[in-house]
Order: sequence, then C-alpha cells, then structure tokens
Amino acid sequence: MRLPVQFSGQRTLRFNITPLIDVVFLLIIFFLLASHFVRSDNSDSVDLPHASRADSDQSASHRLTVTILVDGSFSIGGVKATQDIVLQRIVLLAETAAADGSVPEVRIRADRNEHFGSIRPLIEQCARHRIHSIQFAVSIESS
Repeated sequence: MRLPVQFSGQRTLRFNITPLIDVVFLLIIFFLLASHFVRSDNSDSVDLPHASRADSDQSASHRLTVTILVDGSFSIGGVKATQDIVLQRIVLLAETAAADGSVPEVRIRADRNEHFGSIRPLIEQCARHRIHSIQFAVSIESS
C-alpha cells in the first residue's frame, strides 16, 4: 500500500479506485451473460397454449427448457436439436441432478398448433429417469 505524500506538513489522501472499477466491470459482465442465457431459453417465437390460470414460475437449479416449434422441430436454448439429442439431454439432466441431490425440472414450450404427440416421448423419458417436475409454458388468458 502506498503511503500518503506529505507536502509542507499536510497529509493528502488519495483513494485507489482501481479495484472498485474491476469489481464493477465483473458485475457488468456477469449480468450481461446472465441476461443472455435467460433470453436464449425463450428465443424461439412460439404461440403458447392459453390457460385460465397458471402457477408462478419457481426457479430450479437444474432445469431443461425444450421448445417445440409448429413444424415439430425441437430446440434447446435457441439451438435446433433432434429428438434423440433432447432425450439424451434429459438423461444428462437427471444424472447431474442426482449427483448434486437436487430436483431436476423439464419445461416444455410447445406451440399450440403443434401435434402434441411429439411431447409424449419427452414425458416418457422423464418418467424413466425419475424426473417428476414437468412444466408446460402457457400464456394466461385475460378475463
């Protein structure tokens, strides 16, 4: 630490704000990355089914968000994926959550005009690997 310099009997103090600037820049980077990952889960435009009421979203430490578009294609985090890749990701989710001792969760965002038969393999895979928390994203109808 640098000692204050004395001029004609007076002490001057200088604050070193370099560490403060470093912390601020790290916080900015953290929030930019966090907001990017939140937006990438909902990046595909999907016309969600309507519901009269819905439970609020609880945050889970291990969550997989799968989007099913109107043409039946899958995406995870805005990246196109095949059904096999989605099923493998469900297995990976179950394994990592079991290792941590946390509760895994699968969120399905399916277009309301899509045939819901494509959701069945996802639910069956979740059941096989003891994932009991499956949520469907909906848009709430205003009365």
